[in-house]
Amino acid sequence: MNNGISVYSGLNCTLEDNLNLIETASSLGLKRIFTSAQIPEAESDFDDFAAILAAALENEFEIILDVNADNFDTFDFEQITLRLDDGFDLTQIAELSNIRRIMLNASTINEEFLTTLNKINANFDNISALHNFYPHPYTGLDDYYFFNQNKIFHSFGISVGAFAASKDGLRRPPIGEGLPTLESTRNYPVDLAARYLAALDADFIIMSDSMPTNEECASLSQVKSNEVIINIKLQTGDAATIELIKNTFSSRPEVCSQVIRAANSRNLLIDSIEPDNNPCARQFGDITVDNINFGRYMGEIQIVKTDLPSDSRVNVIAKVVDSDLPLIDFIRPDQNFSFKFIS
Repeated sequence: MNNGISVYSGLNCTLEDNLNLIETASSLGLKRIFTSAQIPEAESDFDDFAAILAAALENEFEIILDVNADNFDTFDFEQITLRLDDGFDLTQIAELSNIRRIMLNASTINEEFLTTLNKINANFDNISALHNFYPHPYTGLDDYYFFNQNKIFHSFGISVGAFAASKDGLRRPPIGEGLPTLESTRNYPVDLAARYLAALDADFIIMSDSMPTNEECASLSQVKSNEVIINIKLQTGDAATIELIKNTFSSRPEVCSQVIRAANSRNLLIDSIEPDNNPCARQFGDITVDNINFGRYMGEIQIVKTDLPSDSRVNVIAKVVDSDLPLIDFIRPDQNFSFKFIS
């Protein structure tokens, strides 16, 4: 998952700040830089902008430049991916896709648009997509709409990116209230926002604000695509159980009303799971494992979706932390998921 940062010339960060951010992001394994050629408030200096681009290229970042139909031809650099915002017609987009890498606006383009692009011989190998971000509070995208847009782009073989706002770093002016793609993640920590976006099928994630913290950059570099990563608190110290839940699991292809079942956990078991001496009632967000008393089901990992009674054959081994409970609903059939232990 090639995630990234945003760098803006002429706003609330000095050139030195921006160059230091690029170095930090590179050292942490981030691979993309987003910037924009259409910020009304920016007092950009061309030399500063050129220095930022040079540093990005030196550190082998993909540079994504947000442009419109009036200014895109100013940036005739092959190394830059043009993110096409307003004013481009289908013919222009198809022509550009045959000579360079471009990104489409994943928040506004529909299936009919992509079908037409395909018919007029656009080169989809050069096309990816990136959602908008939304500075104005309460205007970010709806979760379901976002997920459905991603499905549409994926059906054409197009990868899709999205933005996560910084919570602890410096937020971009003039509004200063974060630049998320999803409204629901506006004030989430970056780690949670990124895992939320990935669970809704974003292929890469870019921090949109001016100066994220080093910790935010580090957490973003750890997020994986095509996998729901859930933070949990362990309730047991049993060695066999702890080793088992360190694995990555896949949910079963059918949907159960009361639990999410890991399809492959029994095959990953390397030792017997003894029963818990004090079985307790199961609650929404509990992680359970079937013990030796459940016979051939021993080792089955489940995530509880509704309150259930205690069962001496089932050990409650961990609990999903409160902030991550919404992620449970994003584990769809055949979805990879894993757990991250927190204290």
